[in-house]
Amino acid sequence: MNVQSLFAEAKAAGVRLYLDGDKVKLSGNAEAMKALRPKLAPHKAEILAYLQGDERAVGEFWPWAPYLGADDVQRMRTELVGIIERLADMESWSVEDRDDVLTRAVRGPLADLLPNLHHFNQRLTETIAAAAAHEAVTKNSWRSDR
Repeated sequence: MNVQSLFAEAKAAGVRLYLDGDKVKLSGNAEAMKALRPKLAPHKAEILAYLQGDERAVGEFWPWAPYLGADDVQRMRTELVGIIERLADMESWSVEDRDDVLTRAVRGPLADLLPNLHHFNQRLTETIAAAAAHEAVTKNSWRSDR
């Protein structure tokens, strides 16, 4: 069993693993902690190293969303920038409008990241579909100049 699956199991049981100096501590339901301790004990060194050196251990916590570490947030923001840039090109936004939207998306609160990804991805999908439909109509339409 790897460390991430141990953390996932602990989280599912409502148990939080954290550092107290050089010791791994547990908090949460007493019965769940008692059941998890035997599973965690053989991996104590790995858990300690993970908590001491991994940025994901101090990532943002959203109770309604999946766990997001620093790498996840960076990947999602990069994806959002790409989507916005492509949408801006397809819809012929002005440079000022594009820069304003990008600035707000990248510097906005973390809680806006998932809704922004959904919103701009949906708009891009609709714009691509509209462009494809327009191209199909133009390609198959009668031309009077022949």
